[in-house]
Amino acid sequence: MNTKTKEILDDVKERLREANDHRNIANSERILSVAAGAFVLYTGITRMFKTPLTSLAEVTLGSALILRGATGYCPVKDSVCPDHDVTIVERIVEE
Repeated sequence: MNTKTKEILDDVKERLREANDHRNIANSERILSVAAGAFVLYTGITRMFKTPLTSLAEVTLGSALILRGATGYCPVKDSVCPDHDVTIVERIVEE
């Protein structure tokens, strides 16, 4: 491997470690996210020449779901529910 490839792989590994430290989704969600992402990615790749614009969206969404499952971190969930110690039931009771 050349040095540039090694640098990129090291960077990806470091980012995955950082994301793993800041996980905010459960293991069951991770498994479902990877499975759904793989399915959507496969569908997008197989339909690439029939409907290119839709396929591009499917490939992007599938890749994002696989990344979400692989890292265990979801920025959308983090922005919607930033306080991890308080559950939804506790928020309803407080209101």
